[in-house]
Amino acid sequence: MSNQLVSVIMPAYNAEKYIAASIESVIQQTYTNWELLIVDDGSTDQTAAIIKRYISADKRVKYFFQENGRQGKAKNLAIANSSGVFLAFLDADDLWLKEKLEVSIHEINTRDYSLVFTDCYIFEGELPEDFSTLKTMGVQSAVYEGRPALLTFLNYNQIPNLTVLAKKELFLNTGGFIDKVVAEDYEMWLRLLKNGAVFKALPLQLSLYRVHSESITARDRHATLELIEIIKTFGKENPEYWQDVQLIIRQKLKHWLYYGHQRTSQNFRTLIKDVFNLPLAVLFYTLSLLMPVDQLRKIVVRTY
Repeated sequence: MSNQLVSVIMPAYNAEKYIAASIESVIQQTYTNWELLIVDDGSTDQTAAIIKRYISADKRVKYFFQENGRQGKAKNLAIANSSGVFLAFLDADDLWLKEKLEVSIHEINTRDYSLVFTDCYIFEGELPEDFSTLKTMGVQSAVYEGRPALLTFLNYNQIPNLTVLAKKELFLNTGGFIDKVVAEDYEMWLRLLKNGAVFKALPLQLSLYRVHSESITARDRHATLELIEIIKTFGKENPEYWQDVQLIIRQKLKHWLYYGHQRTSQNFRTLIKDVFNLPLAVLFYTLSLLMPVDQLRKIVVRTY
């Protein structure tokens, strides 16, 4: 059994309602060689006081503070202060089952994978005693590597962030998380795969993803706007993927027009730039100046 140190990264912003349970789920791990680096992202509630109670009881728990700067910056701060060989990520409202780290460590060392992720349960409200009643993310057993993996991920993010265990060396070589409100992890997975990382997916439910009204993704309806921006940037930086990226964005644009947030004409014009052929681009751009998005979307969806 490996005994390599795992650095658990936990950003926290006004997390007083849930953070104690999240910390407890780390403390209860059967794999005990970990450090928990919690970055208080400018909280104004009792988050800091709760964390500091755990610091006094367990030296593996460490506290850092930053002025509110979002999750990417918080994760970068924690990684810069980490000592582990591996990184794991847990938001301050999610939970791990006690075998999470032990199983992940064993798997990542079995074939020398770059990153391992697993399935997880999804719950809302009180956690039931019988997890079999809960929905899951539906992660299937797979190995992701090279161009096929990138095309799969460009179509859909396969990784529940709270299930990841990865080699820290990869993150250091790839660079830090970008500054996004959401989806900074998704952008990182694309960069890691482009740099040759190999991901292993396990169909085991070892974590619990909490859905509640204050969570970022609950407010953002799958973060479609930022996902499209990330995908477009990737395509422009990697021209060999640009044709694939154009097709993917066209499909995601349809979703954004009906379900995404910030559905403004200005955002629509930004998203369609360079994605359509010139006649369609001119048509959509002109229509966006003449009518609201709720009317425009019917024309756009029927046109391609």
